[in-house]
Amino acid sequence: MTIVITLCLSFAIFALIIWGLMHMRTPRFRMERADFQRGLEDVIAGQADENEWRILTGYPMRHDPDLEQLRLECLQIEEDEYTGKQPYLFTEAGLHKLRDIRERLLALPLQEESE
Repeated sequence: MTIVITLCLSFAIFALIIWGLMHMRTPRFRMERADFQRGLEDVIAGQADENEWRILTGYPMRHDPDLEQLRLECLQIEEDEYTGKQPYLFTEAGLHKLRDIRERLLALPLQEESE
């Protein structure tokens, strides 16, 4: 009798765990325009390190096509102008291009929050 109770209890716990895993959402990192702007400003000011730059440009931004385009342009600037040295991670020309991207970001119309 103890074996049957143990087996039923084990099956119930296992089924509950499986059900919970099936209904959990995967965590998502979503960078908004204000976060992207803050990150760009830190890079331009020489206050960001390489890790912060990787976070800024490392994740696709499918929720905002304009922001995704700017991210891709930042990656192109990285290919051409990245030095990786502190405090400024980019050459002077790269910093100028990043300032241009920041200005274009500020000129973008506000995006409606949709969820």
